[in-house]
Amino acid sequence: MLPELTRRWRRWAAHNRVRVTIIVGLAYVAFSRPYWNGLAAGVALILLGQALRFWGAGYLEKNQRLARGGPYRHVRHPLYVGSFLMGLGLAVSVEHAIGWTITYLLLFAGFFVPAIHVEELRLQSIFGAEYQDFMVEVPALVPRLARPPSPPPEPSTSSFAWRRVLANRESRSVVAMVALIAVQVAKVLLG
Repeated sequence: MLPELTRRWRRWAAHNRVRVTIIVGLAYVAFSRPYWNGLAAGVALILLGQALRFWGAGYLEKNQRLARGGPYRHVRHPLYVGSFLMGLGLAVSVEHAIGWTITYLLLFAGFFVPAIHVEELRLQSIFGAEYQDFMVEVPALVPRLARPPSPPPEPSTSSFAWRRVLANRESRSVVAMVALIAVQVAKVLLG
């Protein structure tokens, strides 16, 4: 019974993570109280996260080729890591940052971690043994501090391309973050 519920939750969370994020984002805008120092730290994290998302999206050819270059040499899911940093940036930019950060960590664990699991199953079904090897060689979200004991074979890599960034619709995350930051700045200015 529990494995079936876990499987269902993972699929539901993967399918609905964007909707839930939008709802939480609206609550964040409605109830958070930003301040200048917090916004400065938050925007730095948001920019770092967006840069990582751009870097990853520039190597990503969804469902066609396994991305192994750029940030994919260090983590299997750089777009999720970038999103994590962006959400963390929003959480630390407001008063009661600890509470917002805990809420965000629960959201990430409850919706994005299950989505990563579902995505990995999908990628295994598309790329088979190549993806399974990739899972052994490269950590999911946190880069290794030291190299693995024996170097893996040199993976085939592609080069970064801005057309891929555009094709992967990274403009959506930029628009969302600019809108959220603009609202927060307006809240500070209007007191």
